[in-house]
Amino acid sequence: MSTHSVQALMLGKIAYGDKAHILKLWTRPFGIQSYMVHSVRSGRSGWRPALLLPMTALEAVVTHRDKGQLEKISEVRATPLWNHIQRDPVGQTLCLFAAEVLLKTLKAGDSTPDFYDDVVEMLARWDQPGTSYAMAAVELLALVAHHLGFALDPSHYVEGWAFDLREGLCAPAPLLHPEGLSPEATGALMRWFSDPRLVPAKGLRQELLDGLLTGLRWHHSSMGEIHSLEILRGLSA
Repeated sequence: MSTHSVQALMLGKIAYGDKAHILKLWTRPFGIQSYMVHSVRSGRSGWRPALLLPMTALEAVVTHRDKGQLEKISEVRATPLWNHIQRDPVGQTLCLFAAEVLLKTLKAGDSTPDFYDDVVEMLARWDQPGTSYAMAAVELLALVAHHLGFALDPSHYVEGWAFDLREGLCAPAPLLHPEGLSPEATGALMRWFSDPRLVPAKGLRQELLDGLLTGLRWHHSSMGEIHSLEILRGLSA
């Protein structure tokens, strides 16, 4: 048995009986872990409702028994990183979308501190006052895809090429199969990587969102549907 102080992001919760919850936390040193907490709804537990919001940044003291059992949290507090994103309906839905995508693409227990830091940095950008969320969902999917090994960056791109979702790299157009982004969408994404002020048109953003999700499912067959996607589409329309 060992006790650790960890940074973590809240990904989700599941009710367990009348007074307990199983929390899914993405911890910086230990990856995704499941923790049992009791009396979440009572003030005595220290779990204020705001701490349970998707993608809330936390500092927690956790105990790992390494016996295949649910682990325990003895102390928790919010890290005051987000001032705006969780107070805005679109921002809240983006956080829900991010938590769902991460839960369905990361392997429980895998330590990925560099990727964790990249996601926290991305959330910090989303949280800046006046930030446009137009490319936020695409940015998240591109970051996840890059973490999973997709060669999705301008250094692997040639003007006029298309991104092959099956192979995870840019290739001359036309591709030999339909699982790919169009040359127009690929070029728009690469230009945005180089200069975030060059936001693609709405139709291309939609193609990028749907295409990257298709690519992630191609390489992660257990991913399934992202239920928060339709809510996000409705708020972003």
